[in-house]
Amino acid sequence: MMKFLPFTRWFSLKTAYRQGMNKLATGRMPMAAAALQKAARGGHVGASYELARLYENGRGVISDLGEARRLAKYAADKGHVEAMALTARLYLLSPSLQMPSTPAAKRLYGDMMKISADPELARDYALMAHQHGSVEGSALAGYLFASGIGGEADPHTALVCYEPAVAAGNVRAHLGMGTLFAGGHLGEVDHKRALPYFKFAAKEGNRTARHYLAMQYLYGLGCEKKEDKALKLLAAAAAKGYQASIDELAKYYLDEKHPERDRVKGIRWLTALGRMGDQRACRELERRYRNGIDVEANISEALIWLEKAALKGDVAAQFQMAVITATGGGGTEADLNQARRWFEMAAHNGHAIAMVNLGRFRMKGIGGPVELAGAQEVLERAVEAGEMAAYPVLGEFYAYYADPSDLDAARDILRHGVEKGDAVCRDILGRLEAKHFAEVA
Repeated sequence: MMKFLPFTRWFSLKTAYRQGMNKLATGRMPMAAAALQKAARGGHVGASYELARLYENGRGVISDLGEARRLAKYAADKGHVEAMALTARLYLLSPSLQMPSTPAAKRLYGDMMKISADPELARDYALMAHQHGSVEGSALAGYLFASGIGGEADPHTALVCYEPAVAAGNVRAHLGMGTLFAGGHLGEVDHKRALPYFKFAAKEGNRTARHYLAMQYLYGLGCEKKEDKALKLLAAAAAKGYQASIDELAKYYLDEKHPERDRVKGIRWLTALGRMGDQRACRELERRYRNGIDVEANISEALIWLEKAALKGDVAAQFQMAVITATGGGGTEADLNQARRWFEMAAHNGHAIAMVNLGRFRMKGIGGPVELAGAQEVLERAVEAGEMAAYPVLGEFYAYYADPSDLDAARDILRHGVEKGDAVCRDILGRLEAKHFAEVA
């Protein structure tokens, strides 16, 4: 009887696993997950691995990175080779869900809110998978050692890891191997040795490999220069949304040294790059539309691209938008409320002149309510940043706008400005002293 019970339990788990795999094969995911859960709860290693994959992708179950990790790690620790590679990959991930930190969210998501990536553990499991003959593990371990994720970069160990994956035809390993040689990570830059690896990965449709191969053809790196072939490869990668290739095509067609090239194509690629949110492309489009370079001059279009650059974090563009909206430049009506918001954005990102203007707006109630504490804070930050224009404004604030006014602080900051040769500080300080003498008299 004692021997019979373990056998029946083993048979039951094996049956549940087989049923789960059959359901997977026919696409009945919820039923597959249910059967695999039964087997996994009993400790079936293969079921744990398959169920981890379902939890990773939310197939038949609600996506749960924590549960996927637990199951994959269990199977990996029991010797399941592909689970080792899966565990490595899962520990490189963090939950993409933006979860609110409310009591209700904590009750709903529980431990999910504490999950974060663990690159060191990921590297350990990838190396383990490589050592056990997993092609995916070898490719991943190579990448982690090459890029310095989970520990110091070690290109020579990366090479050793990549080799079996390359032999097995793994595309990512070919890309990684090519990068090691082309980047000079193993010593001298060797574009010639990189070339066949990029060719293989590019032929298999890898966008990054197509881009790197195109760059070799475009500039004759390790091979004969083949401009037409390079452009075809760049266009193929760009058509799939590869940003570096789009950028390279825009630069190629708009190169000022080659006016014979197709400017219309260049503007089209540059526009595509701008629509993807590239700051440099947005600023370049703004410049071209403002000045009529390779396009018809159009101030409205220029402002659209300037605003896109500003919204993507270009601090100089944020300041320009503030000035334009404050003065009504570019054929637009002045909007001081909007100008104040732009000054706030630029000031928050460290633009010193924006800090000075924001200080003025806050202390005088321009484009919004009077905010004396906020005005003082931002003007003092501008002074600390070494912006001379802030000295007279802060002196003016202490003397005329602070509540109560602080004439000693005003004189002190204005004198510092005078010492630095600021004429406005000298004028304001002179008026303060004249008023003081008049009151004394």
